[in-house]
Amino acid sequence: MIVWRGYGFLVVLLAVAGMVLGQLGVEALPEGYRPGGAFVGLVLAAALVYGLHRLIEAKQPARVLIDKNTGQEVVFKPKHDLFFIPLKYWSLVLVVLAVVQFFQK
Repeated sequence: MIVWRGYGFLVVLLAVAGMVLGQLGVEALPEGYRPGGAFVGLVLAAALVYGLHRLIEAKQPARVLIDKNTGQEVVFKPKHDLFFIPLKYWSLVLVVLAVVQFFQK
C-alpha cells in the first residue's frame, strides 16, 4: 500500500521515469564506459524530484493566518510526502540508493 500526501505520489512516477531514461541513456553510450543503468536512473530521478520540490515551493508559498482568539500568526504550508518522508528528502534518499547501487557491483 502506497501512502502519500499532496504531490508525494509523483516521487514514484519520477523514479520510474528516471530509471527508464537512465537505462536508455546508458545504452546509447559507447561500450568502453557504461555506468550501471540503475545508478544513472536513480541520480536522474533524484534530480527530477529535487526540481519538483523546488517548483512546488515556488508555486505554493506558505500562507500566514491569524488566529482570531489569540491574535497569533499561524503559518500554513501544504505538505507533500511519500511513506511519511517529506518530498524535499526524497532526492537525498534516491542519491543514497544510487551510491549503494554503484558500489554493489
